Amino acid sequence: MQELRALRLRSEIKAVAAALWAARSACDLRYSRLASRSEAATGTFTTMVVRVLSAPRVCPAHERHVRRPGWTELFFDLVFAAAIAQLSAPLGHDYSVYGIGHFAFLLALVFLGWFGYTSFSTQFGVDDIVERVLIVAQVFLVAVMAANATDALGSRDAAGFGAAYGGVRAILALQYARVVRCPNAEPFVRRRIVGLLISAILWAVSALFPVPERYIGWTLALLLDVGNSWPASRMTTTSPPGATHFPERFGLLTIILLGEFVASVMRGIESQMGWSFLAASAAVLSLGLGFAIWSCYSDGAMGWETRHVRTHSDVVRLRGWIALNFALFLGIGVLGVGLRRAIALPSGGHFRAAEQWIICSTTAGIILVLMGIALTSERHSCSRRTWVWLAQVVVIACVLALSPLCSQIIATALLAILLFCIVTQIALLVTNRRYLK
Repeated sequence: MQELRALRLRSEIKAVAAALWAARSACDLRYSRLASRSEAATGTFTTMVVRVLSAPRVCPAHERHVRRPGWTELFFDLVFAAAIAQLSAPLGHDYSVYGIGHFAFLLALVFLGWFGYTSFSTQFGVDDIVERVLIVAQVFLVAVMAANATDALGSRDAAGFGAAYGGVRAILALQYARVVRCPNAEPFVRRRIVGLLISAILWAVSALFPVPERYIGWTLALLLDVGNSWPASRMTTTSPPGATHFPERFGLLTIILLGEFVASVMRGIESQMGWSFLAASAAVLSLGLGFAIWSCYSDGAMGWETRHVRTHSDVVRLRGWIALNFALFLGIGVLGVGLRRAIALPSGGHFRAAEQWIICSTTAGIILVLMGIALTSERHSCSRRTWVWLAQVVVIACVLALSPLCSQIIATALLAILLFCIVTQIALLVTNRRYLK
């Protein structure tokens, strides 16, 4: 009996030991699986970080000047054009010098956000999955900017607008960080990254300050952004923007903004209760003005033409051309709102004195800007035909002379005269254009 009990006890001890060993083996196996999963997750995260920061495939220098804008860039332009249209909404309620100043400040930030990525894409031509993710992040922040653009500059919404713009600059710094190892670009890229990061911090911190300290922070950040957007002349000639790609990006944004111009005219048409001959004429003339501005930009001033940057004078002309394009975008936005108000007037109605002054001054400014864009073109020469430039100055003076005639001329007649002046501008610029073989 005692031997049987001893044998049974030994068998039970062996069974318990086997169960403990099996449990330990199962725990070891589960731990090893968890460890492998953790290592795999860590490795995946590390791979993602390395992929973001590693140098992507950059467009070769010999292809940069013949590259055309892609679909991703066109999508990017459409988003920014929609944001600019959103910025003009407050201008419709406050069509005054103060309202234009508010619109111009917000437009400057949106333009710098668009111009920053445009300069990056035309110089490096990066288009991979990581780049598209960064573009989507920028698009989201631009949407946040547009959503916070309808209130006064001292409001919390305006602070959110500035903070979102700071986020756009931070993402652009990350895009430049990916190409910091590219040949002949490292010093320029490093300076650009430092400037973008400082700017992003200033915009984000300024959003926390009350007025007027917020305005001081905004001013410093805006000056830094403008200065950082203009690289040195030697650096620009060493690594110039795409001679075809860069102007076509500006041309695409211009025509999209003119599409928003037409949409603004359509909103004015919707507000008309009855359709008389004068009301219908105002709508047709407004649409004609939009088409005439585009024709003057593309056919007259040759704003989209190929622009090679080889010398310091080419850099100066390029900078002037960029500044003039921004002024043109501002004029298109202001004039579009004015024409929408013109269509909404009663049949045979007159502008108020302030409104007519703004519309005439804006039209004269657009003609002057188009004249300046033509001067930066290789197909125009200031000394080619002096009478052409003098005639354009006369056209500008005639437009400005219409400002004090708000009580003597109805809105429809004013639009007809403005359309005639812009068509005359087109004819003068085409006459002065030099055809290159």
